[in-house]
Amino acid sequence: MSEAVAGPAVHDDLTALLRRCANRDPLALRALYDTMAPTMLGIALRLLRNRPHAEETLQEAFLQIWRNADRFDPSRGSPKAWMIGILRYRALDRLETERHHTGTDELPDVAAEVPVGLEDSHALSGCIKELPEHWQRSIMLSYVEGYSHSEIAALTNTPLGTIKSWIVRSLDALKKCLER
Repeated sequence: MSEAVAGPAVHDDLTALLRRCANRDPLALRALYDTMAPTMLGIALRLLRNRPHAEETLQEAFLQIWRNADRFDPSRGSPKAWMIGILRYRALDRLETERHHTGTDELPDVAAEVPVGLEDSHALSGCIKELPEHWQRSIMLSYVEGYSHSEIAALTNTPLGTIKSWIVRSLDALKKCLER
């Protein structure tokens, strides 16, 4: 069963695994990795556009998840969003480091496409509110919750092509809005 369909059960399972990681259970980390690594690697690849860097960033993120599992608070958000947030932070940090090493003033275009991690979250929040509700939901499920396009289609009972179109149009609208 996909995570999109399972919903609350997956949330509870991930929360339980994080609690076990906080108690230093290596089997819990393995299960957490097996469950989340494919989704997180996909996100890292989209952000970094470089497989070796994405894989290294994924490993760094899981190390940080292991070290900080005791800090996860389910009352503040989903375990999936918390872990993806750690991964995004690591990936954006890597992009910033690369920018300094290469001497360029610009991050790759992908940084402008990623809703989470932009410096001006207030402006982003305003721009997201301007999107049609179904676009907002698709963007949040994809970039905050980390669902794949297929999972969003299943969760929302919407054709996959429509979901892909909404996300592409949403990102374009957000980019234009933030450029104003």
